[in-house]
Amino acid sequence: MASNGLRTQFPYVGDQLSPRPLYDFPSPTSNYPSGIGAPSPSFYPMAYQISPRFGASAFIPPPDVFGDSRREAVRENGVYTPRDSRKRSSDALNTDPVAMHLLVETAIGDSQYFDILTVEEVDALKQEQKALDTRLSTVRRKLESETKIRDATRSLGRLASKKANGHNRALSSKASNPVPKYDEQEEEGLDSSNKKVEELIRECLEIESRMRMIDMQLLMHTAAVLQLTHKAPKPRNHESGLEDQFRRPDSPASLNLYEHSGTNGTQRTRGGDFDERSFYRSPENLDTLMHVLQNGTHHLTEPADRPDRALAATATRLQEMNERLRALLVDANPERDEHYSLPPLALEGTPDVSTIDRQLDFLDQGLRSFSTEHANMRTHSRHTLSEVEGRLEGINNQLYAVLSRSDNEQADKILPPPAISGGGSTEQLNYMEDSFYNLEQVQYAMSEQIADLQSSTSNREDSDKAERYETTIMGLWQIILAGEEEARERKRERRRLIAEDPDADEQLSPDEDYNANESFSLTAFSAKVQWLFSRATSLKDKQSVLLRQIKQQRELNSKSDAQKEAEFERLNEQLLSARSVKKSMEGELERAMDQLQQFDEQKIQTDSQALRETQERNAGLEAQLINVQERVMAFETELTEAKQRAIAYENQLKAVQERAVSYQSQLQDAEQRAAAYEKELEDHQERSTVYNITSREAEERSAGYEAQVRDAQERALMLESKLREAQDDARVEAAAIQAELTDAAERIDQVTIALKNVTADKEAAEARSLDATNTLNAKEEEFRALEGEIVRLTTELTFAKAELDGAYGTRAQRAADSAANPAIKRELDELAEQNQALLGELEALRKVQDVASQSEAEARQSERNLKAELSGMAAEYEALTRDAIQNEKDRDVLEGQIDKLRDEKEGLERELSDEKVKWLGVRSPGVPNGAPQLDMGATSIRMLREDFRKMMRERTAEGLKALRAEQEERRKLEALVRQLRKEAMPRGSGLARNVVMTTAMQ
Repeated sequence: MASNGLRTQFPYVGDQLSPRPLYDFPSPTSNYPSGIGAPSPSFYPMAYQISPRFGASAFIPPPDVFGDSRREAVRENGVYTPRDSRKRSSDALNTDPVAMHLLVETAIGDSQYFDILTVEEVDALKQEQKALDTRLSTVRRKLESETKIRDATRSLGRLASKKANGHNRALSSKASNPVPKYDEQEEEGLDSSNKKVEELIRECLEIESRMRMIDMQLLMHTAAVLQLTHKAPKPRNHESGLEDQFRRPDSPASLNLYEHSGTNGTQRTRGGDFDERSFYRSPENLDTLMHVLQNGTHHLTEPADRPDRALAATATRLQEMNERLRALLVDANPERDEHYSLPPLALEGTPDVSTIDRQLDFLDQGLRSFSTEHANMRTHSRHTLSEVEGRLEGINNQLYAVLSRSDNEQADKILPPPAISGGGSTEQLNYMEDSFYNLEQVQYAMSEQIADLQSSTSNREDSDKAERYETTIMGLWQIILAGEEEARERKRERRRLIAEDPDADEQLSPDEDYNANESFSLTAFSAKVQWLFSRATSLKDKQSVLLRQIKQQRELNSKSDAQKEAEFERLNEQLLSARSVKKSMEGELERAMDQLQQFDEQKIQTDSQALRETQERNAGLEAQLINVQERVMAFETELTEAKQRAIAYENQLKAVQERAVSYQSQLQDAEQRAAAYEKELEDHQERSTVYNITSREAEERSAGYEAQVRDAQERALMLESKLREAQDDARVEAAAIQAELTDAAERIDQVTIALKNVTADKEAAEARSLDATNTLNAKEEEFRALEGEIVRLTTELTFAKAELDGAYGTRAQRAADSAANPAIKRELDELAEQNQALLGELEALRKVQDVASQSEAEARQSERNLKAELSGMAAEYEALTRDAIQNEKDRDVLEGQIDKLRDEKEGLERELSDEKVKWLGVRSPGVPNGAPQLDMGATSIRMLREDFRKMMRERTAEGLKALRAEQEERRKLEALVRQLRKEAMPRGSGLARNVVMTTAMQ
């Protein structure tokens, strides 16, 4: 569908209830925004045909129906206040209450059968509306791009058809473009573009129809909700002013006549207002009287505080209204009313009539201020609209002047802009849209004319240039062909002249490729020019070379024969000296090769032997380390078992101690009882006998426990002896391993020294080889210089021969002359032989150099192998050192555990001895006659206790002395081992020393 280039009156605001235009696609050359991406203007399909050109539509609301004016009409309590009455389409409704009443009744009656949707359904419809809106915007963007593509295709086809058919075109109406003729390919592209545009338009229409249905459902739901929640009206305040200065009579259900006030939404009237609802009410107090008479409550008196409560409620509501009115005034003009006085506050308790009067006065003053502010705002808006209309008139006058000066055919039909009427800017905006449309048409026509002129001018210039270029190139082609033909003719003439001399064939140059039937073309002309350029460059280079050679030959010819002989003798002497130097270098090279071969054989033998010995030692050390590790693991298992047994013995000892404590408590109880019942000893003899038996059993049990403790001590001693033996074995093995490591380090040092010697020899050999190579290179340089001199002399000789040929006859004659002079021939033969000999010597020297470089590479490879073996041995030595250090750490840990077990054993022994000492002094209950014997027994027990303690102290002191001596001996051995390591480290490799130092620091 082609666009007529017209835009709708009201742009799409972007909210859900804004009028949505159906589709409107401007010209591709338009610089003004279009309705792409906006919904339809109304809910009916014919609405998109309405535009300012054809008048207003009954379905399209005014431009500011959903604009910012609604925000100014919304009060703080959320009640919607309509716009000014001057924006209504009919003034008769302002003064006709009957018509307004009929309209309200009709609206309520029409909406009573509308369905009220649920909240979920409303949300679903709104979500669908948003999704359709997004989809519609996407489709419109695609449609706009496809329309531009179609218009571009049509424009390209029109330009092509103008070039082909002599700019024939057909004119159409004002809103259409010329209809050109297209070829088949362009027709296919245009048809595909039209199909895409039609599909997108169809999809757009479907989406818009669905959106109109959703909008209709939502509006019907809104009307049904408003009809259901419709309340009785309240007459408008007589003091409120209107824009048209009419006092509109009251009408029921008119949204423009409502004024809701208060916090609970009730309607109140002033004393001077008449409420029409009284026609529909029963007489005053009749319902109340009937209710009182029916219920029998007319004898009851109403409470005395009811008027006070009503007065307090009225004062509170007046205060709230005053606060809200003050907030509205401050919001309307914050700069002027920022310090507006606060409303009077109601006093605590029962307010009086004066408080209500003050609040009513404040309310009256606030309403007057609000009406004044409203009038000021209305006046300011009028002035603003007048200014806007004036500026639009000025812009329209400028547009009219521009259009009237244009060369368009319809420039005479353009009307002048409308005058300022004060009724709004709609007419000015409509005229501006029409003017913009006319400007687009003028611009489109001018762009077509400019394109035609440019195409015609460029075509003429291109054709003229092509003709001139073709004429010039054809002339050059003929000149080149004529020159080539002349060159070939000269060469044929020279061939005929030289054909008589059979020895002069080599003086002729070969024939060039020639195509007699070659026709003119740009490719052939380019190739011919390139060939001529390369040929001229090469001939120029040859000319410079020939000039230089002729100059050198002339200089040589000017020299005397004596100088030539001296030069020849000098060259001969240099050749002889080079041969002697070569022989000496060959001898030195052979000696160096023999020395390197001997050194390689010795080095291979020593390296293989040292490697075998090192591998054997490493294998032995690994086996010893494995045995040591197995022994240490066995010792650890035995030590773990000993720990477990010691823990078991400790648990048993704790149980014995607990039982001994319980027995001691029982004995103390028995002593107390015996002291309390000494007078009744006869009655308790049997009980004392039982106590004696119990004490004997306890002594027997303690003896058994002592035996178990002795067994544990013996086992601990045995484990200590085994552990000491294991420690001794480990120390011996560690010493042996250390000795072997020292031997290995010494051997590694020896191998390192040997490797250093070998490296030094190799470096000396490399130095000699380098000297020989340098000498050889110098000789080669001299040889190259001689060879260059020979080449130069040969070249000069050749040029001399050429000049002699030109000066003294043909080659046959010179051959006859040279045959007559055998000295020159012999001299030339000798020079040729010397040249061959020098070439052979140079080849021999190159072979000798290759052999020397190969031997040097082999020596470097053997050096790398030795370094790799040495690094491997150093790594093995480091691993052995780490294992030895780890063994020492394990030994320290084991010794610490042994010391700990020893301390625990000594503690157990001390506790056991203390228990024994305690039990030695315990008395058994007996008769009083045995008191002296008990005193003697106590004395002996004290002596035994002191002896036992003394013995235990001595034994503990001996054990501590032995332990200190053992620890001192261990420290001495460790110091000795460290000293040996320090002495062995300087002879080892640097890498091994670093590893040992790092592990020692750890």
